[in-house]
Amino acid sequence: MAFMPLPIASGAFLDEFGVFRISQRAFVNATASGNTVIVAAQGTGIRIRVLAINAISLTALNIKFQSNTTDICSSKPVAATGGYVAPQADAGWFQTAPNEALNVNLSGAGTVGVDVVWVQTGA
Repeated sequence: MAFMPLPIASGAFLDEFGVFRISQRAFVNATASGNTVIVAAQGTGIRIRVLAINAISLTALNIKFQSNTTDICSSKPVAATGGYVAPQADAGWFQTAPNEALNVNLSGAGTVGVDVVWVQTGA
């Protein structure tokens, strides 16, 4: 019998290295200025790659994402009751350093709902 690869299903894909990845989802309602953990560190050598984002804020402030305390994207100004969406990108928008948490960082206090789709990767 010939080898048959697994079909790619919703939420699963082959990354650029040919490794089968399953996407995961996480959310947080951040309220304090500074860092709030969205996804905890995943272990030695494992990065968190963000594939899609949805962030909506009740107040005007700036939102950025960090690998622990290091910026991994630009700051996004958001108007009151505004937000932004980064649609699904299988190559990812950004990723953390190995074994570091994915954080959202707010420039001031407010309520920001953040939803992410992410995968673990070693690259």
